[in-house]
Amino acid sequence: MSVVLAVASIILFSGTSASAVKVEAVGTAFTYGQPDSELMSSAAGAMTAKSDGSGYWLATTEGSVFAFGQALHFGDMTNTVLNQPIVGMAAAPSGNGYWLVASDGGIFSFGDAVFYGSTGALTLNSPIVGMATTTTGNGYWLVAADGGVFSYGDAQFYGSTGAITLNRPIVGMLPTKSSEGYWLLADDGGIFTFGDAHFYGSGPGKGFTDPFAGMIPTADGSGYALVHTNGRITPFGSSSLQRGALCDPWPVTDLSVAGEGAVLLRASSNTPTDAPSENSARMDTEYLQSLIFHSQSCQSPETLLPMSLGSPLLEPVTTSSYGWRRHPIWGAISMHNGIDFIGPNRTSGGSALAVRDGTVLSVVDLVAYGKTVILDHGGQLATVYGHLKESLVVAGEAVSMGDAVGWVGSTGLSTGPHLHLELRVGSRAIDPSPYLLLP
Repeated sequence: MSVVLAVASIILFSGTSASAVKVEAVGTAFTYGQPDSELMSSAAGAMTAKSDGSGYWLATTEGSVFAFGQALHFGDMTNTVLNQPIVGMAAAPSGNGYWLVASDGGIFSFGDAVFYGSTGALTLNSPIVGMATTTTGNGYWLVAADGGVFSYGDAQFYGSTGAITLNRPIVGMLPTKSSEGYWLLADDGGIFTFGDAHFYGSGPGKGFTDPFAGMIPTADGSGYALVHTNGRITPFGSSSLQRGALCDPWPVTDLSVAGEGAVLLRASSNTPTDAPSENSARMDTEYLQSLIFHSQSCQSPETLLPMSLGSPLLEPVTTSSYGWRRHPIWGAISMHNGIDFIGPNRTSGGSALAVRDGTVLSVVDLVAYGKTVILDHGGQLATVYGHLKESLVVAGEAVSMGDAVGWVGSTGLSTGPHLHLELRVGSRAIDPSPYLLLP
């Protein structure tokens, strides 16, 4: 299996469509064009490739299917209202058909793919997250997020983690070359083996703490490579397929083995749009953490020195510090990931100022944070400016310390005009206080 070297790229965006996707190839796999996001009415749900790597398919969560290369379109669920979204896809070994699976385990077959059964009529403990086929194509497995495995046709049941309390959810399943076993992959890189699947190592075993998206086996089954959501590929056993992390805000959400390599699917993260609630701040911060983590994955970490950052306002007055507090709207005790500032005499403070040189990573409207500007300062350092009345910068724009990035406002879940400032190191929020040089 060929070695893939790291290729770093930075993509800056503002208001990216939730259906925006792209495909990249690793190993000996090829890309045969990119999906047209304007034709996709919903987000990407899954992908699968022809076994010889000559083409691949992409399915949306609503069940539309797009074909690339020598992969032919055999039908889809367009104009059919689904009970649950499509979360998995598998190709028939002949390359002349495919299956789609919904999160409730409903199966839809097209071309020469044959229906062998589903969990659609069952009440599941955990949603289905993917599927895999036997070598013959006369059967398939479904896997749930708790590691429950369901077998149909000539697919044999070799075990599951359904009775085990997992630290992290299962995100993928890979059958062995013989179809007499399979691996399950958790999103922390944990590996579970069943049947004739051998254990060659895991993400936690190598000290990784970042999330994973899938695995690529060697041709002879004597190893595998794990694919991180940031595009890093880590080999185990006899696999030599590897590369470093890429700086790309779109995480890898699915992949499909193609020949001696794989095609990876990247999709833009959905901006939280749920109705305001006590969970809104948590969902917003999880979105920001994913965006910043993936955008800065190829950067080398930098040690931040005390008082090395400028002031976020000309005359800042602190109204709420970093740490645990009683939420001013919901009343519950919750973590405050930044510091709130206003100007003197309860004024808004005017314009929010960049506390360090950097580049505008994104300008986005969030439920709790309101209109927000995120700056990338390199060295896996970022700052977040929330509740702005208006942004004064655009994605990709370079800024210097002291430049205005927006007008202080009260957008989102806010009790009055103020600036919410966050400092994120390695995408995680830390207390900005020791690093700010305030007037």
